[in-house]
Amino acid sequence: MNLADLFTASTLTKAINALPKPPSMLGDKKIFKVIPVKTLNVTIESINGRLVLVANTDRRDDPTHKTNDKRKRRTFEIPHLPKSGTILPDELNVQAFGDDTGQGTEQAKVINDKLQGLKNDIEATKEFHRVGAISGVILDADGTTAIYNLFDEFGVQQKNINVQFSVEATDIRKQVLDGKRHAQKKLGGAIVREWVAYCSATYFDALTAHQAVQKAFENWQAAQDRIGGDMRSGFSYAGVTWIEYEVEITSATGQPTKFIPDNKARLVPIADDLFATYLGPANYNEAVNTLGLEVYAKAEERKMGKGWDLEAQSNPLSVCTAPDALVTFTAT
Repeated sequence: MNLADLFTASTLTKAINALPKPPSMLGDKKIFKVIPVKTLNVTIESINGRLVLVANTDRRDDPTHKTNDKRKRRTFEIPHLPKSGTILPDELNVQAFGDDTGQGTEQAKVINDKLQGLKNDIEATKEFHRVGAISGVILDADGTTAIYNLFDEFGVQQKNINVQFSVEATDIRKQVLDGKRHAQKKLGGAIVREWVAYCSATYFDALTAHQAVQKAFENWQAAQDRIGGDMRSGFSYAGVTWIEYEVEITSATGQPTKFIPDNKARLVPIADDLFATYLGPANYNEAVNTLGLEVYAKAEERKMGKGWDLEAQSNPLSVCTAPDALVTFTAT
């Protein structure tokens, strides 16, 4: 294989998809259904109907007719996440010691290292968008500009529950149950398989230190200590798994941005078709009329043959299709 063959769009895209993904809390949980599409826009349809019980009817009678539900359609443009880099000729001037035939393999390793760095940044951004989807507001790389406010897009109100951890008499369990009841009501008859709350470190500490929760947490913590587990990885209380998600990244403006803001917890009902990630195609000739992939890569030779300009990109839209079922707990 000559050098140019290593830089074709098909070779690079195959290589970058084969590279390992960095760990991600929501991505690894797989609560987002991945849906590849051929378009740059996605239309999401919501129906105001609820599941209705079917009455027992005499076999000789006509069945009850189901009325047409009111449907609303919303069109979303799929975000475009490109990241670029450069490979210089000197970086490709490599050869395995004592192996005259291994230069192509060593050059491929250099390219893969560059691709891995680009992929890591893109995957972190995709996780940031997933966090936005469970929060109801998907933010851009500056950490403040909203790409989509799902509450506004769907015309619903955000549900926030203030939890007074500073008051000893606060009924924490009831407030958690109120949040679950609200979400379940908005989901209609959808079956919630699991309840998870992703917390900032400050919220997790306030929750586990409150008198109403402390005893349960201490018992659970003792069990975790016996098996060598991490006490922040999933404490169960009131039927909800509370997970500390204290991740901070650098925004495009250079400012630190937390996935979950201080004193906040996002209650996530895990149910079928509630969360989805749509993957659009790249804006490359090779991707015309094809289903979107997780990530793409392509290269172009630089002027005067002075290396290669390398680009990786992904085109994901992560959404919650019922944002009125999302609940935020705020520690006060």
